[in-house]
Amino acid sequence: MKKKILAVLMVGVMAAMTLMTGCSASSSAGAEQVTSRTKYVWKMALNSTAGDNAYDMAKLFADRIYKQTNGKIVVQLYGGASLGSTTEILDGMKVGVADIMCESVGTLAPYTPLANIDAMPYAYSGYDHFMKVWNSRLGDEMRETIGKAAGFKLIGGCYRGPRIVTATKKMTTVKDFKGFKLRAPALDMYIRTWKWLKAAPTPLAMTETYTALQQGTVDGQENPMPDSMNYAFDEVCDYWIKTNHVYSCNLLIMDRTYYRNLPQDVKDAVQEAAAYASRQNSRNELKKEAQAEKKLKKEGKHVIEVDTAAFANYFRDFAKTNYPELNNWVKQIKAMDPGTDR
Repeated sequence: MKKKILAVLMVGVMAAMTLMTGCSASSSAGAEQVTSRTKYVWKMALNSTAGDNAYDMAKLFADRIYKQTNGKIVVQLYGGASLGSTTEILDGMKVGVADIMCESVGTLAPYTPLANIDAMPYAYSGYDHFMKVWNSRLGDEMRETIGKAAGFKLIGGCYRGPRIVTATKKMTTVKDFKGFKLRAPALDMYIRTWKWLKAAPTPLAMTETYTALQQGTVDGQENPMPDSMNYAFDEVCDYWIKTNHVYSCNLLIMDRTYYRNLPQDVKDAVQEAAAYASRQNSRNELKKEAQAEKKLKKEGKHVIEVDTAAFANYFRDFAKTNYPELNNWVKQIKAMDPGTDR
């Protein structure tokens, strides 16, 4: 394959580093910034590499907090899962495997089912709705409640763009998805979502998905459009179906106890830099979406608009049936839709 699909194969060779927070490593981004003024050197764990939403948000955060604190805080980026898997990172934060991770809220689902709100289908209508929720008291409540239940501090909140379906055949309606074989993340929420549509979800690693599409093992996959382009799925999928079924949120994750013990000025710097990075990267993601769609059309791919209202209506009882503990949040999220007259 031509693009960055091999980046995710990097192994976790850094977990054996000294356990003290603040150790630097020449292999990480930002190591050259450490000066006599530096009091904190934090390792930022990332599953992705430059160009991905989470990595780019982390870079904006690292640059911002360095400037805002005049070099007091240095954040070093370890991309490509070089510090270990997501579970290894989160489990190892208390002993300094990493100090921060930038990932989706849904990453914390193994620690609390409340994190499943991140992948709830048809909770949001679009960018404005998403940004309104995550910059509100409800957004604060979700960050705090999920974080407390999981044992982490959740900071910021960045728009990742809607998940769409890329496929080897054309589909436009709910009924078209019956029996559709697609790669889906091996997470309960995603599996239930596609089964609700009577599709046939197949859990596969992203590194196996290109070949599975090429060989016809699956007929499609779902991810935000720019991410799907990064994985070169335009080489094997002619149909890009804008189902816009999930609007996921990337944010910063720190060990809750470690964060609580930080001085207030450091907490303030973290919050300000995270808010800045979230705003900037959210805007950048909108540009990436427009650029990706323009490129797809230039390549002759079929970018298909569907009746998302019909899909949303089909999922109207999904939360109540499958995740009753999240139904109140879903109602509050939908009530904040700026496009709905109330």
